[in-house]
Amino acid sequence: PRMTTLPAFLDGQPKRLFIDGRTVAARSGKTFDTVNPATGQRLAQVAEGGAADIDAAVAAARRALEQGPWARFKPFDRQQVMLKLADLVERHYDELALLDTLDMGGPISRTTLGRRRAVGLLRYYAGLATALQGDTIPNSAAGDIFSYTLKEPVGVVGAINPWNGPIGLAIWKLCPVLATGCTLVLKPAEQAPLSPLRLADLAREAGVPDGVFNVVTGFAEAGAALAAHPGVDKIAFTGSTEVGQKIV
Repeated sequence: PRMTTLPAFLDGQPKRLFIDGRTVAARSGKTFDTVNPATGQRLAQVAEGGAADIDAAVAAARRALEQGPWARFKPFDRQQVMLKLADLVERHYDELALLDTLDMGGPISRTTLGRRRAVGLLRYYAGLATALQGDTIPNSAAGDIFSYTLKEPVGVVGAINPWNGPIGLAIWKLCPVLATGCTLVLKPAEQAPLSPLRLADLAREAGVPDGVFNVVTGFAEAGAALAAHPGVDKIAFTGSTEVGQKIV
């Protein structure tokens, strides 16, 4: 594929955090530049989220988990939202791939190859949304004992991703969250924040309720605050051994 025009997402406007279904500036007012590594030119000015923004995102995710319409979604409802999101990602994948190429430097021939996997993940997990079931368990103990398992959402998930596969990794983290009825706060790599922010737009368009999917862009302060946050029930991390050890 040949790059001819910039994605419409790169409209010259600052890119803000995505919290509780809205784009918002960082509480500190700080921003940073994300640049094209091939040219050194600025692609966009991006909000630099910090601990206060992580607090706001986790609070939004908790409200969505426990009080909002997401808490009342049935497996079928989650499945329908995910299938709609899969259609939107498929329709806009050239744009997402181009954002990744410009932002993290992967050749366009490589980033466009991720279409099948990204869309396939969304549709695969959409299928799982209605197939997650508990078990009844036979007991060896004497007497009338009945045992069963019940699968419930683990809660608010914090996700931290590296720079080298922004859209694919964001979808990989989001899929099981949506399928199981959890909520997500995503901290993408500071080197490549654009496609995860665009994915948040598509999720909103697909009907994902406010607070279910939040994106806080920034540096190590934001990632550390997310990993240590008492309101986060699970951390999903992809990255270096060094950072993984710090999270543990």
